Amino acid sequence: MNTTPSFKVGQVIFLIPKGERRVVPAQVTEEILRRTMSGEEIVWMLRLAGSQKTAPLDPDAAEYFTDVDILRDVMIQRTTQQVKSMLDKTVEIAEEAFGRQSQPAELPSALDESDDEQPMTVVLPDGTKAKVRSK
Repeated sequence: MNTTPSFKVGQVIFLIPKGERRVVPAQVTEEILRRTMSGEEIVWMLRLAGSQKTAPLDPDAAEYFTDVDILRDVMIQRTTQQVKSMLDKTVEIAEEAFGRQSQPAELPSALDESDDEQPMTVVLPDGTKAKVRSK
C-alpha cells in the first residue's frame, strides 16, 4: 500500500534516485490537490538544488527523506552491508583459490627476551644466514 507523503511547502527533502548512489536535495515548492472521479491525489512539486525548474515527486523514481539523520543512518547501514558483502565474496574467492586460510604461525621465539646473550643463526627465506641477538 502506497502511503502519501506529507510535506510543507518550503521544506527541504533529500532524494536518492533509484539505481544511483547520490543524494539530491530538493525543496517542496507546491502542493497540488487533484480531485477526479476516481478519488483525490496530492502531487508534490519539487525544485532540485541548482535548478530553477520544478518537477513532481515520483516516489517510484526516488526514495525521499525528510530527516538528514535518518538518511545518514540508512546510508551507513547500506554501505556497511556492501562492504560486508564485498569482503565475504573476497574470502570465498580466496578459499576457493588457495584453500582455507588460517592465521600465520608465530615465528620461533629466537627474539624472546632471555638471560642468554648468545647470538642465534637464522636462515632467511632467500637462503642467507643471519645472526641475531635477543637484546
